[in-house]
Amino acid sequence: MIKGAWREPLLWWAYSAVAVTLVLGICYATVQQVYRTDLNDPQIQMAEDGALILAHGGVPADVVPHGVPFDAETSLSPWIAVFDQNGMPLESTASIGTTVLQLPKGLFDTSTWLAGKMYVQNGMRETRVTWQPNADTRQAVVLVQTTDGRFVAAGRNMRDVEQRIEHEGETVFAGWLATLAMLLVVSLIGWRLLKR
Repeated sequence: MIKGAWREPLLWWAYSAVAVTLVLGICYATVQQVYRTDLNDPQIQMAEDGALILAHGGVPADVVPHGVPFDAETSLSPWIAVFDQNGMPLESTASIGTTVLQLPKGLFDTSTWLAGKMYVQNGMRETRVTWQPNADTRQAVVLVQTTDGRFVAAGRNMRDVEQRIEHEGETVFAGWLATLAMLLVVSLIGWRLLKR
């Protein structure tokens, strides 16, 4: 047994360090997930409302406000788009750079939607995904399939939230290092006091 040896306080510290690492890791993952799921909130409402408009006889122009499409690469504004049964864009409030906003074709195959990311609202299937149209842009997208097979998508740029998540990670990491250092000091002091 290593009781009384200088390694004893290091063992105390190691046990505490494992516990602190697990707790902070769980806290970080929880907050990160809250940030990410909250990012979908406006799009859920927009896509579901748009799908209901189409389901009640509306046309894509009733869902998508008219105006010049904005660039979803640079804007933080939520966008909405309507696609036909084959995933071809019909109307959209946004573009990606100078290109018409086009989601990946595979996304329109509902058989590929993961069970944990598929929802049924108002009798219509829905999925929520992260889409990266290019190296510099990530979009939080909600896609709803209407009762007639068309799709309504709503999304928005993830830049601001991802910066917050990165800042949170830096803060948690700094707190983790400071806590480990403090635990080491407390372990050494406690061991010395007990040894006397």
